[in-house]
Amino acid sequence: MNAEPQTVEGLPAEPLFVRTSGSPLDRGRQYGTAARTQVLRSLEHYERVYAKFADVPWDAATALAETFVPVIEAFDADHLEEMQGIAEGAGVTFADVLALNLRTEILFSGKARKIAAGAGGPTAPPECTAFVDLRGPEPVVGQNWDWIPFAHGTVVVLETEPTNGPRWVSVVEAGLLAKFGMNSAGLTVLTNALVTSLDVGSPGMPYHLLLRALLESESLAAAEEKLRSVHRSSSANYLLVGDGRAVDVETRPGGANDVSVHRVDPGGLFVHTNHFVSDDSAFASTGTDLGPTVMADTLFRRARTLELAGRMPQPTVAGWHEVLGDHENYPEAVCCHPNPAEHALEQGSTVASAVIEPERQVMHLALGHPCTTPRAPYGYRPFFKGLA
Repeated sequence: MNAEPQTVEGLPAEPLFVRTSGSPLDRGRQYGTAARTQVLRSLEHYERVYAKFADVPWDAATALAETFVPVIEAFDADHLEEMQGIAEGAGVTFADVLALNLRTEILFSGKARKIAAGAGGPTAPPECTAFVDLRGPEPVVGQNWDWIPFAHGTVVVLETEPTNGPRWVSVVEAGLLAKFGMNSAGLTVLTNALVTSLDVGSPGMPYHLLLRALLESESLAAAEEKLRSVHRSSSANYLLVGDGRAVDVETRPGGANDVSVHRVDPGGLFVHTNHFVSDDSAFASTGTDLGPTVMADTLFRRARTLELAGRMPQPTVAGWHEVLGDHENYPEAVCCHPNPAEHALEQGSTVASAVIEPERQVMHLALGHPCTTPRAPYGYRPFFKGLA
């Protein structure tokens, strides 16, 4: 049903925009210093989240995170240096920041183990609804990011100008290296968390660090190759857009054989939520998709988004803003709102919503519920002028 939306208490008066440049250590220090309050808030909440959903106390979470260091170092030691910088800037330990960046590996592996053991436990909050719409003269793409309501107070728009490589911007939780975003080479990276029976937290490249690596890519082809070539720790979906083309890459833990690629048809529409949609039978037979169990609204959100998009004669920013603000099945809707009947950590909320025009390199960003938060155009040309 379409109900009157509930407000979320404690939202920051203004979102935090952080600009960094220079070496990985320098960028990390700039980030950690600017977002110190938000990083401390992230640590406080994730200590509770890991304990509740994965039965992992914080000291065990940091110990698990440390086992990933050799894999990360072999892939790109700059990531470790930047996390060290974040820790120094925020006044916390490197292990704390590393454990934040492994939130997917810690959280969803814990849920997968509980399900394998026949244990129910608390329901994880909803995650993301992502789309690519190529039916118009120019692509329109984007996503809602849904998470626990505390993330309204930890979200950061992180802009980075590295010493080498493209400039990029990501909407991210404070302390993490990246989430969804776009770069100055014309690449847009959208994403959905996935979870299978294979997600047991074994060391591999962590999800959020892979998102950073994708944003650092010079092209869509280079980003796709990174996903194929690396050994990944977690299941995830990566929706990549560039050069007028779109590729959806579903992955499970593992290497090149644990990847399914779908190339979105020119003039086509594609929507992804938090379950696997690949028609590759060999890929689909590997492991059990736990998305509909862990994030029970995923099937509805995809079907509803496709239904609403089908009514749109031609994709527009305004049209997709309306779709992403839809309240059918409220409060667990495409535009998700906290359910006061649930425990605070089991509630979901749309924390950020982006409609992106890749050809123009403009992100129309709503930090908060898209039903009530106006979108502001945000883009390059020239580099990082911020809100227009």
